[in-house]
Amino acid sequence: MRGNTPGYGTGILFVLCATLGWSLAGVFVRLLPDLDGWQINCWRGFWMSVFLLVYLVAIYGRGTIGKFREIPTGALLAVAGFFTAGSTLYVTSLTLAGTATVSVIGALSPIFAGVLSPWITGERPSLASWAAAGMALAGVGVIAWEGVNQDNLPALLVCLLVPLSFAGQTVALRRYRAFDMVPAICVGGFVTFAVAGFMGYAAGGHPGGGFQVSLQQLLLLALMGPLQLSIPLVLYAKGARSVPAVTLTLVAMLDVVLNPFWSWLGVGELPNQSAYLGGAIIISAVLLSIFGDRWLGRGPRGLA
Repeated sequence: MRGNTPGYGTGILFVLCATLGWSLAGVFVRLLPDLDGWQINCWRGFWMSVFLLVYLVAIYGRGTIGKFREIPTGALLAVAGFFTAGSTLYVTSLTLAGTATVSVIGALSPIFAGVLSPWITGERPSLASWAAAGMALAGVGVIAWEGVNQDNLPALLVCLLVPLSFAGQTVALRRYRAFDMVPAICVGGFVTFAVAGFMGYAAGGHPGGGFQVSLQQLLLLALMGPLQLSIPLVLYAKGARSVPAVTLTLVAMLDVVLNPFWSWLGVGELPNQSAYLGGAIIISAVLLSIFGDRWLGRGPRGLA
C-alpha cells in the first residue's frame, strides 16, 4: 500500500478537490426546496454508498468483499460510525440552533483534530498548525458573527458533536491510512440511509419517514450523492494517506468560502462584507497550514 501513497502535494490537491465537491451542497439544497434535512440526508447517503460500491467493484472486481474484510473491525466501525454520527447530528443541530452558530462551532474541527492526533495517529501538530486552526476559527466567526445567538446548552452540545465527529473520522482515516477506507465510508452511507429514514418519521413527521420523496427528487438526489459526497470522500480518503489530520480539516474549511461563491455564481446572491474578510482569513489559515512549517524552516516538506 505504501507504493500507492500519494505525495504531500498530490494529497493536498485531492483534499482541495474533495472540498470543491462538498461545497456544492448549498446548490443542491436550493434545487430541493420541498425536502427537509432528513429526506436529503437519507437518500444522499444511499446513493453515495451505491456509487461507492460500483467504484469498489470497478477497482477490485471479485476482491471487493475482501477489501471490506481487510479493514480492522474497530477501524471500519469508527469511520462508518463517525460518518453516520456527523451526518445525523448536523441535521439535528440545524433544528436546534441557528445556521451561524452551527458554522462557528463547526470550525472547531481542526482544534479537535489537533487534540486527538497525538493520541490516535502519533502526530503532534506544529505551532503553525495551531495558529492556522485559530485563524480559521476567527475567519468563520467573522463571517457568521451577526447570526450567532445564545442557544440553550443542549443545542450547543449537539453542535459541538458535529465537528468532533468530523475530526474523529479524519484522524481515523489518518490512523488507518495503510488500508483503503472507502469500504468503511460505504457502510456508513447505508447506515445513514436507515437512520435518517427513521428520523424523518420520528423527528420530521413524515408518514413515510426520510424515505418519502418524489421520483424527480430521487433522481436529483441520485446525482447529489455521487457528486457531492462519493467522489469527494474517495478523494479525501486518498488525501488522508499523506496529509496530517489538522491540515486535512483546515483545507476542508474552504467549504465555508466556496459555498457563498457558488450561490453568487448560480443565483447572483452577493456575499456581505464580512464574508470577504472572513474568507480571506480562512484562505490565509489554509495557506499557513499547508506551507507554514516550510516557511518556518521546520520540516522541509515540499509539494512534490
